[in-house]
Amino acid sequence: MPVRIFGLFGQHHGLELELREKKLKSIREKVFFDYNNRCYEIQSFSLTGTRRYINVRQIPNPGLYPSKERVQILSSAS
Repeated sequence: MPVRIFGLFGQHHGLELELREKKLKSIREKVFFDYNNRCYEIQSFSLTGTRRYINVRQIPNPGLYPSKERVQILSSAS
């Protein structure tokens, strides 16, 4: 399912990526995920309708939040 992700690499325009259905079930607000050696927090999302999106913000020091849950929604690009 194509989802537009806003905030990756600090960019305001969205990056459209294809996400698998089972990965979408793990998406919740205030959880962390890693992508290309960076850590992001999901701020808000909508996975219904025609305009599917996820808003994220980069976390510069993820080690300061050891108790935060991490999910894997994106594969690291090579």
